Amino acid sequence: MGRQVTAAPALYMSERHLQEAVVELARLLGWMVYHPYNSQRSTPGFPDLTMVHPRTGGLLFAELKTTTGKVTPDQDEWLRALALRGVAFVWRPVDLTDGSIARALRRYSAATP
Repeated sequence: MGRQVTAAPALYMSERHLQEAVVELARLLGWMVYHPYNSQRSTPGFPDLTMVHPRTGGLLFAELKTTTGKVTPDQDEWLRALALRGVAFVWRPVDLTDGSIARALRRYSAATP
């Protein structure tokens, strides 16, 4: 049986803690995960996480936000464009605690969307 990923109360979870939990969960479910080391030197708006499932070729992009974090216009533009070829999400702490992230990772690891 896999290790249960636990989260701080969603209202107070930082983006960093959300990212750590999402990366851990994704890796447990077989995903390869990429996150730029220093996003300040990256193209503005590119999502926080790029994930590929090596068995199925499933491809996900995730922008991570706190409960009150706002998606910037650059982020919105990237997410819309990437969604044409993969699946793009904006994930917040509540998506971790209610199981939405785990469901998405399981769904898209089963077969290429």
